[in-house]
Amino acid sequence: MQLTSLIIPILLLAVMWFLLIRPQQKRAKEHRELINRVEAGQKITTIGGIKGTIKAVDETSVVITVNGLGTEMTLEKPAIKQVDPS
Repeated sequence: MQLTSLIIPILLLAVMWFLLIRPQQKRAKEHRELINRVEAGQKITTIGGIKGTIKAVDETSVVITVNGLGTEMTLEKPAIKQVDPS
């Protein structure tokens, strides 16, 4: 009786791990890898929806050009949402 009462909570925790926590950790790892691979010339979208082209990259930030007039913005790397296809 006591063993069966422990099995159900353990099974529920295992299911939560595989359905909720593990996929979130996988997405976070993929995002970290994406941020570490960015380089000048790539088109990106920020978490705020700003689209631009990377002009310069250093360890913690990127400089992007956001329009054809040469407007530049400096952003922290974690603000990059995705690298857009060229």
